[in-house]
Amino acid sequence: MEELIGFVNGGVNRRKILDILASQGANDAQRIAKIARLIPSATATILRDLESRELVKKDGDKFELTEQGKAVAEMTRTL
Repeated sequence: MEELIGFVNGGVNRRKILDILASQGANDAQRIAKIARLIPSATATILRDLESRELVKKDGDKFELTEQGKAVAEMTRTL
C-alpha cells in the first residue's frame, strides 16, 4: 500500500485525478480532463497508469475508483 501511496503522491496530476474520482464519483476521461484542467492525452495516460495499478477501473466509458483506489485516496488526503 505504501508503494501505491508513493506512486500517487509522486505526481500532482495523479493525485488530482484520484481526488476528483473520490469526490465526484465515476466520470469519463473528457470530464476528468476538464475538471483537472489537463489535456486529454495526459489524462488518458494517467488513467491508464492508475488502472494498471488497480486504483481505478473502467466501466463502459467511465472511470471509477476501485476499493484499493478509495483506500489510497483516503490515505493521500490525510498526508
